[in-house]
Amino acid sequence: MGIFSPDGALARLLNTLGNLIVLNILTIICCVPVFTAGAAMTALYTMVMRMARKEDGKIISEYFKAFKANFKQATILWLIFGGLIAFMTFDIWLLRSITGTFGMAYRVILFVIVLVFAMLLIHIFAVQARFDNTMKNTAKNALLFCVGKLPQAVLMLLLTLIPAVLLTISYRFISVDFLIGLSGPAYLAAIYFADLFKNYENVEEETVK
Repeated sequence: MGIFSPDGALARLLNTLGNLIVLNILTIICCVPVFTAGAAMTALYTMVMRMARKEDGKIISEYFKAFKANFKQATILWLIFGGLIAFMTFDIWLLRSITGTFGMAYRVILFVIVLVFAMLLIHIFAVQARFDNTMKNTAKNALLFCVGKLPQAVLMLLLTLIPAVLLTISYRFISVDFLIGLSGPAYLAAIYFADLFKNYENVEEETVK
């Protein structure tokens, strides 16, 4: 089988890249109202986890199907945890004028808490995308996954922050962020989440039976 074969590695790579670009643009558009960002990110994680599991499907229609199915629960979770992140980030900005050891220590503590909530939010999107559960149990399970696999959870956070870091280096990376800034890191994270959730999915299937 040649490299340029329709079923070859290059074709699969280009197909995956094309799907990620479509998903990224859809997610950006759906995040514009801000309050819909939770449903948009959950739909994104739904699709990239399907891609990681090599499950076929129509990208656009399935994305909006997942967006609609998770809208209420994902939106509430996003408003709670996203709101906490925004509030503490604003506090850090307000405290920038406070000098001395106390001011610096307080800002550092708040910054660490922001990162922890951001890490938790990534797992919430992934858990919400893969399992049917109550909001309480979704948040609880996301926290357990974070604590139980802390090094991997930190890595997922770092992957997610790469696009923002690139923009601080140069505004020229905005085109990269527009194309795969959300979907690229999410797809890499989905490879990890697909493997992490495998055993729990088997338990859930046996329980349903």
